[in-house]
Order: sequence, then structure tokens, then C-alpha cells
Amino acid sequence: MRYRYLVVALCVALCLVATPKHTAALSASITVVDDHGTTITLAHTPHRLISLAPNVTEILFALGLGPRVVGVSSYSDYPPAAAKLPSVISYTSLNIEKTLALKPDLLVAAAIVPQSIVDRLRALHLPVLVTDPHDLAGILADIRLVGRATGAANAAAALVARLQARIRHVDALVRRAHSHPRVFYEIDPTLYTAGHGSFVDALITQAGGTNIAGRFSNPYPQISREALLAANPEVYVLGDTAAGVTPASVAKRPGFAQISAVRHHRVYPFNDDLASRPGPRIVDGLEALARLLHPELFK
Repeated sequence: MRYRYLVVALCVALCLVATPKHTAALSASITVVDDHGTTITLAHTPHRLISLAPNVTEILFALGLGPRVVGVSSYSDYPPAAAKLPSVISYTSLNIEKTLALKPDLLVAAAIVPQSIVDRLRALHLPVLVTDPHDLAGILADIRLVGRATGAANAAAALVARLQARIRHVDALVRRAHSHPRVFYEIDPTLYTAGHGSFVDALITQAGGTNIAGRFSNPYPQISREALLAANPEVYVLGDTAAGVTPASVAKRPGFAQISAVRHHRVYPFNDDLASRPGPRIVDGLEALARLLHPELFK
């Protein structure tokens, strides 16, 4: 009889140990509303994640969710570990067989993913969360959104707090600036650039510059050589560095020697991913641009 009581007591104790609070949390359902107003309900915390855009990949890894990511999009090259994962989607084409074989319990998309692909995945009863931020605050909100959807809300809150502190530091420095130099951001050598409504335009402004293409309502306008020369930018940022464009090659273009940025050696190579991908590294881009525009504030 005494042995039986001991066995019962041991079973109760094991049950209590086997069901800690965090295990109960993992089994709880999760409901979120994505940036396009769609409600996504998950029966439990997702453990097999697929990223459908490079910026989403960066968010997931920044939240410490790399071990749960089973598939990514093309150009998901940061962090390096992401590049080793299976790619299931390009910007316009989805490999549905590969996607299904990975057995995802949550797919996270961005606005660059065609709605037809999102619809196709949802028709197969796969949960798809769409992120679509329009400014820096929206990016931070989406980090929190992805954190809630993946059971990483605490990690997301901590990451956002760190990013906000860095943004406030840049803002405080830029308030001391005595000028706001004219900036041209080159997307490619045919003079496509970043206009109003782009992340690049917002970063240039917040970094203490004046985007000469900010007057264009088109987020990605192309300007003429004559218009560029007339605007005479004081800082020239090469977002097409990865394509082999250099300060020296810019200086050799007809008429460019007269541009203020060229004459004063303020043509700078730049990693476009830091300004165009709406993820955690957007703050790296803000800091980098602020240093280029106002080096005197960072001495």
C-alpha cells in the first residue's frame, strides 16, 4: 500500500514537471492581423517558418528564429546562414512543390510578393502573414508583429528597444547639424533614384540631408543628366556599388566633374540593402548615411 502511494505521488510530480508554464504557452493559439488586414490564427506556436522575402529573412534571424526557418526567398543572403537554406521563391515565381515538401506552419511575406502567390498559398490552407511597412515606425511595428506571430514577442520588444535607442541617438546628433546637404542617391547608372515615399528618401531626411529627388511623387523616378547637373548634389551616394559603380567611374561621366560632390570627393559607395530592405538593418543604413552627410558629428 505504501508503495502504491509512492507511485501515485511520483506520477503527480512528473506531470507537474512535464507541464511547465512555457509548455502551456507553446500550445496556446496565436491570432494576429497582418498589414493588409488579414486575420491569421495559428493553433500553436509555429516551428517551421518560411520567409518569402529577404527583409523578412533578416527579421526572423534577428529575432533568434534562424533554427526554425526551413525555407527562404532568393536573395536572402543575410545573415550568411540564411543563404544555405532552400530557396522556394523568386520575386515572381513560387516553387509550390518545394514549399509543400518543407511542411511550413507559417509563411511570412512582404509587399514585393505578388498577391497571386499569397492567394495561392492561402487556397492550400497555409497561413501567410503579409508585412507591408511604409516608414521606419512601420518597420519596427512589423518586427513586433512577426514576434507575436512566432511566439517571440519578448525578443521582438527587446530588439525594437535597441533599434529605437540607436535612432534616438542619430536624431540627437543630427539636431546639432548646421546644414542639410543636397543628396543624390543613385540606384543605377541610368540615374534611377529614390523619390518621395521610398525608404531611402526617409532615411536621407532623417540623417540630416535634402534628397534632390524628394520632390518626385514616384518612389523610384529616373532623372535626366541635365536635371542632375542643375541640382548639383553636394553628396552623391552609390546604391549601385554592388554592380561595380565606383566614385572614379562616376567622375568620368560627361559633365559630372562639375558636380559639387565630385569636386569635393563626396561620392560614396553604399550597401543598398541597408536602405532598401525594411528590416532591422535599416537602422544601420540610417547611421551610415548620417556619417556620410555629417562626419563632423561623429568625431
